[in-house]
Amino acid sequence: MKNLYLLFVLFLCFSKSYGQEPIQEAYVKKTYVSVDEAWEEITFSRIIDVWSNRLGQLKISNAEFLKVLSDGKANMLENSAYVTAEFASQIQTKSKTEKNGLLKITYEGKLVFKTINGSYSPNAVIVFVINQADVVGLIIFNKENRKEIAVDLEVKA
Repeated sequence: MKNLYLLFVLFLCFSKSYGQEPIQEAYVKKTYVSVDEAWEEITFSRIIDVWSNRLGQLKISNAEFLKVLSDGKANMLENSAYVTAEFASQIQTKSKTEKNGLLKITYEGKLVFKTINGSYSPNAVIVFVINQADVVGLIIFNKENRKEIAVDLEVKA
């Protein structure tokens, strides 16, 4: 019986951990929108909060930003429960390491906007820009309305 317990303990010690990667909390420093294949900086009246990790989990909180991303199709209200969107059913499609050491991981899935009228769930492509262990940027492409937005993130300490 001791051998069975010893074998079990050894198995636990040498097995790979598939625990969940922690969620990083950040806020948006700069926001850019693609207009006629050029990037223009835009600003919002409130801070855009972002919770993400390298496994493609993403939650964005800011009604004004989400209205722009959805082209007004997501009926969001500031100071209410309807200010968030979450990335769901994500599948990693590409991973690339840049010369400057940044890792870009591309995911495809549904961006689910929680709205007053239910939900709005367009297909989306999101590129997570990662420096070491931190997500430092996002490029979000809403496939339904062809809207593309890029954000630079500042990790909250």
